[in-house]
Amino acid sequence: MEYQLMAIDMDGTLLDSSKRVLPSSTEAIEEALDAGRQIAICSGRCPVMIEMDRDDFTRVRYAICGSGSAIYDLHERRLLRETTLDRALLDLALEASEGEDYICEAFSGPGFYFGPDMVERMPDYYMGIYVPLYAKTGTPMEGFERRLREPSFPVQKFNLHFRTPEARSRVRERLESAPLELAYSDEASLELSPIGVNKGTGMIELAELLGIPREATIAIGDADNDLSMLRDAGLGVAMGNANENARAAAAVTVADNDHGGVAEAIRRFLLGAGDARGGERA
Repeated sequence: MEYQLMAIDMDGTLLDSSKRVLPSSTEAIEEALDAGRQIAICSGRCPVMIEMDRDDFTRVRYAICGSGSAIYDLHERRLLRETTLDRALLDLALEASEGEDYICEAFSGPGFYFGPDMVERMPDYYMGIYVPLYAKTGTPMEGFERRLREPSFPVQKFNLHFRTPEARSRVRERLESAPLELAYSDEASLELSPIGVNKGTGMIELAELLGIPREATIAIGDADNDLSMLRDAGLGVAMGNANENARAAAAVTVADNDHGGVAEAIRRFLLGAGDARGGERA
């Protein structure tokens, strides 16, 4: 199979442990684009977050954002498609979180919004490394949780960040029967997306837009919110730093995000003669 499209997760995959894009990744992306292949960012992040690292992949045109809830054209800086959460489900998520210690944000349009004190509180919720990103790209909002309940404020994805992983697990259990896509991310975060919408569906929708069959797609990721695309792609690739679930969902494993895993995947599978049948990397 000659692969034509690679969907690349950001955190833990394209970004190293310091939240930077390795030069080797940028070089390999350029090689793939020069060869006529397609590269897409496929992230839980919203468009404005992805644009913060735009200088490291300037020629990449498409981003699957909000864990599949939006497809964004990075060149024209516009949403091509978005799916929003039902208002009653947002109410349900807030009710399920009552009594727990959490902070939260909502993706709406190309941006994201949160309470006025969230950024300063983030280090207490395993989110300290994201403080510069949120401070630069997010929008603090007075009366944020009240605004969430207003029909004039459409939400593509809703993220809850808890003080402990145990609190996250309790809230997920309370929401398990709700018509929502639920995914763990980071140490104690829970992502809520519209039912039937995830990174896998976003990747397939973009492939169809580009006229690329599912079998000719590659997905590369490291965490639970990548599982759908790792399973749905023609080839699922796990980073060397991936968790056990991601490794199990993928067909092959490459180096970790600090040691050129993305560049290895591009050159072995999207561009090269790498054999996916061999399972783990040599």
